[in-house]
Amino acid sequence: MKFVRIQFVFAMLFAGSSLGVSVESIAGPATPAQVERVTNGIQAALGASGVKVISVEKVDFIDGLFEVVVNHNNAKKILYSNLSGSHIVLGELLETRTMNNLTQAKADVLNAIDFDKDLPVHLALKTVYGSGSRKIAVFEDPNCGYCKRLRRESLSKLQDTTIYTFVYPVLGADSIDKAQKVLCAPNKNKMWEDWMMRDVNPSGKTDCNAPIAEIVNLGRSMNVTGTPTIFYQDGTRSNGAILPSELHKRVAMTARPK
Repeated sequence: MKFVRIQFVFAMLFAGSSLGVSVESIAGPATPAQVERVTNGIQAALGASGVKVISVEKVDFIDGLFEVVVNHNNAKKILYSNLSGSHIVLGELLETRTMNNLTQAKADVLNAIDFDKDLPVHLALKTVYGSGSRKIAVFEDPNCGYCKRLRRESLSKLQDTTIYTFVYPVLGADSIDKAQKVLCAPNKNKMWEDWMMRDVNPSGKTDCNAPIAEIVNLGRSMNVTGTPTIFYQDGTRSNGAILPSELHKRVAMTARPK
């Protein structure tokens, strides 16, 4: 089997580009014989690494290409294959007129969570802006530069939104130390805001049995592989940098009716 990896270097240009994309527009039904042949080819090549094929569909606008949804490391992922499974494409399909990321749009739906049931918000810091009627959850590492930028430029400017922040120290020992000090502080929210917004180093105790292991295990179970990761009220997520305008738009689009 040969692999083709397509990498887009203009990540910021396309940030949030999966908004408003209909997942039905990507692929259509394959015949039972096609499903069997693609599945057998993929499983023969990748099954030993723990990949399991979940579904196979034809890509409507590219002859001979199939969209394959697989489960790997407890996460649903999308790859593209020819009929025999001898060649696969690891990458993303973009619609050129709008630059909508069709692959990411479907992956968001496939890996959606139940916001109310799957997030133990008692482990999170809670910040309420305005009425707080809209809700998001954010996984942030104390030493994540993108997280600081996100909070300063976007999160702090949201309106009528409740933000649940899961302090997720995965970038090393210093991140763990900062997280412990924040989660052991009498005023956790203030210490976190002081650090993320104003670069005031966390200080104080680290021996309060902060639930860091629980938070890290939670993130891993939900396939949070980097920070920041934002979960929206409809259960979808965005990973990494996202433009402020797109964040505001997505929070509004995914909020539940009052």
